[in-house]
Formats: sequence, C-alpha cells, structure tokens
Amino acid sequence: MRPWQLIALIFLLGLLAVFNGWKPFWVLFYALLVAFALSLVWLALSVRGLKFVRSSVGGRAEVGDRIEERLALENHSWIPKLWVQVSDGSTLPGHHAGYVSSVGPRQRIAWRARTLCRKRGRFTLGPVTATTGDPMGLFRREITLAPSSQLLVLPNVFDLKAFALFPGVMPGRGRGSQRSLQVTTNVVTVRDYRAGDALTRIHWPSTARHGQLMVKEFDLDPTIDVVILLDLDKDTHAGEDESSTEEYAVTIAASVATFLLRQRDLAVALEAPGPSGVSLPLDRGERQRDRMLESLAVVRADRHYPLSTALAELELRLSRNTALIVVTPSVNLDWEQQLGHLRRRGVRPAVVLLDPSAFDERFGGVKRVVDALDDAGVPSITVKRGDALARVLESSATSGVITVAR
Repeated sequence: MRPWQLIALIFLLGLLAVFNGWKPFWVLFYALLVAFALSLVWLALSVRGLKFVRSSVGGRAEVGDRIEERLALENHSWIPKLWVQVSDGSTLPGHHAGYVSSVGPRQRIAWRARTLCRKRGRFTLGPVTATTGDPMGLFRREITLAPSSQLLVLPNVFDLKAFALFPGVMPGRGRGSQRSLQVTTNVVTVRDYRAGDALTRIHWPSTARHGQLMVKEFDLDPTIDVVILLDLDKDTHAGEDESSTEEYAVTIAASVATFLLRQRDLAVALEAPGPSGVSLPLDRGERQRDRMLESLAVVRADRHYPLSTALAELELRLSRNTALIVVTPSVNLDWEQQLGHLRRRGVRPAVVLLDPSAFDERFGGVKRVVDALDDAGVPSITVKRGDALARVLESSATSGVITVAR
C-alpha cells in the first residue's frame, strides 16, 4: 500500500467512525493512525548511524587486471535496520558492489566485489546509495553513502622483446658518422691536443703511449624519431568489443610504443586522428609512455576519417629519417602510394595491417594491400583475429624491415 492510499483509508475510517459510531471503525482508525505515525518515526531513525566504508582501488588499472574492493556497512545506532539495500552506480562493466541485508544494532557487515577489467576506458566507481524503509513498507528513503571516483582502465600491453619492423633500435645498430662537439657516450677515436680542448677530454693512456697530449673524439648519439599513426576510421574497423580490430589496433599501438620508449635515444610520437583521438608530440621515457597509455585508453573509432586524409595532414610534419609506423585495418587502395612517396622523401614507413575479414566476413581480405605495400617497398606485418600478438610483432617473417640511414 502506498502512503496516500493509507491516508485515504484512515480518513474514510474516521468518517465512518464519526457518523456510524461503530466501535470496530474506531479501533481500525486508531490502529492505522498509530501505525502511520510509527512508520514516519521509524523512517526518520532508519538512516541514522549508517556508515559506509569502501577501500580504494587506485585510479588506474589495465585490461586483464582484476580489481577487488572491500566494502562494509556499519550501523552505529541502537536502532536495527530491518532491511538496507546498498546500490552501486559504477559504470565499470561487470562490476557489482551492491548488497541487501538487515543490520542489527552496532553491527558491521562486510563483503567484497571482484571484477575483471575487460574493457579499456574511463569509468566511475560509485556513487553508492542506501535505500531503507519502515517495517510496513509504506515509506522508502534513499541516502548517498559515498561519492563516485574515477577509474582509468589502460589498454593491454604486451612485453615485447623485439619488434620485427624496427630492428634498428636493438643493440649494435651501427655508428654515426658525425662528430660531436659535446661529450657523449660514444668515443670513436683520439687525436692530437689542440689549444682550447678541455682537459677532461684528454685520454691519458694514449698520451702516455704517444708521449704527447691526446684527446678523445666523440660521435653523435644515434637517434631517430618514431611516429605511430593509429587509424581510427570507423568505416574500416570490424568486429565487436574485445574481438574487434579497434581493440587489437589499440593494443598493438600501446605495446609497440612501450617497446620503443624503453629503448635508448628514441623519441616517439602518437597520432590518432578523430573526435576522440589524440596527438602527442615527440618525447622520451616513462612519462611519455604514461601519456600514451592514458590517451589510448579513451580513443574510439567513432567517425569517418580516412587514413589517406590522416597521412596527408601528417606528411608535412615528418622529417627525413623519421620512422612512421601505421596501425590500420584499411583495405582501401588509396594510401599505399602515399607511403611510397614518403619513403622516397627519406621517411621510413612500415605498416601493421589488421585483416578485417578475420573479424567480420563482410569485409575484404588484405592480400591486395600487402602486394601493393611490397611493390612500394614498404615493410608490413599482417595480424589476424586470434593471433598471439606478441609472437607476431616479434616475428622476423615480414616483407621487410625499417633501416635507418646514417
């Protein structure tokens, strides 16, 4: 029965009792009136003393991680709560932290919520609300126990030991031919001392051997810039949820970026054009890796943005000897020639090509694209649904590799 219905019934019984004078009407009238008043008092006291405790899971997780929350509902009053429904407004898929129970006086109820992070993105944990009411079920009251907090789920990252399209970052990649006026880690030769040379550059073993001052000469550190271009054209992506080219592409971009940024002397940039895309300039180290993973966690292939357009916009910003790694599922034959043109300009392009037909049979295969890339001299790797990504990316069975001019 709803409150207004009970009020109408009490009013009707009161009228009947006054005009009829029959004692049972008066008994029912007073009984329901007292029950109504007690329900109001109970409702006012039912939320007093409730306290909610929720352990923090941190602000970041990674796809594949299992987060665990410890939750507790405490009743600090002497009035029992006959029923309390704890509702959690979390947006993290599969996360259920709700609970329904009665709570006695000075009682504490604890439970856990474990969730496997299957989807990257920005989610909220909470807010947490509690709903309770009177024993007759006439009234309900809802209060907020805890505000919401943010959780950023980063894309899955494979720990690559190598990247087949870019062996130039591995040890023994060669020595540059330009001398450096500054002290570097690359000592290539010694020469006679000249007026103005710093004493710190004197090579004492050679000085003792030649009987005159000899100084060290340094080579420029072998550096190269790498740009990762992630294709977010929604019309070229296939599949759904975790089994989609979009998720595979983001995972590949994150894994390759992590591998490259952990190599010495490499500056890496990320280009993912689109409404929810991102453009991160060249930088090095773990700070750049964190920025890239945070950006890749929220990018979406949510509009038509052809890869050929992205390459045309990016072309003027690519300098000679820059490595361009394109991650795309596009089977359109309108961008391979652009990569060939970039290659003739001195840019070193390579492609990680996802086969959309392996994710959705309505899409065409990638054979024509692979052949066109081979003709343009652009190395590529093909990835299909279900492939072990780490093994494929590390494999040397590619149509070529990036070479770095010195």
